[in-house]
Amino acid sequence: MTSDYEEEALQRLGEGNSGAAALATAVDVEDPIRVLDLEQVISVKSGSNLQDVINILNEKHIGCVTVLNADGDTIGIFTERDVLRKVVGRGLDFSKEIVDKYMTRDPDILSENDPIAYALNKMSDGGYRHVPITRAGKVKFMLSIRDIVDLISITHRKKVLNLPPNPKQETTQYGG
Repeated sequence: MTSDYEEEALQRLGEGNSGAAALATAVDVEDPIRVLDLEQVISVKSGSNLQDVINILNEKHIGCVTVLNADGDTIGIFTERDVLRKVVGRGLDFSKEIVDKYMTRDPDILSENDPIAYALNKMSDGGYRHVPITRAGKVKFMLSIRDIVDLISITHRKKVLNLPPNPKQETTQYGG
């Protein structure tokens, strides 16, 4: 039986009644990405203006969109980091600037069959937080570093929930 505090913490970790608890105990970083409950990718067309794309990021509460060419192929991603590093503070008229000029071109794209550990390694080595994921050769999902952190938090929930408020503090009793 879990305490009210544990129930609340599990809700914040996204576990709730979704069955994530059962899944989390069986999921390992060597498992394929497809075992994760990923969101469908949100895409914009090449040539979209920055204002529209930034509005989509804000309205959908997401950190990344894919940019598609006329054939529907992914040619880039536009992330919140691109906004901060390439757009903000330059005095741009967002309604006149197109996303293509500021997106990250030709991002690494992984398959849903690649191991979670491989994705984590690519993200760590590359210094990025989002990776488009393909199913049957088409980008269908977006994997974020948050998805992996959430997996680790849920998988190790007892350790995470039993940490003291300040993990560096010394305690006289186990559990803080």
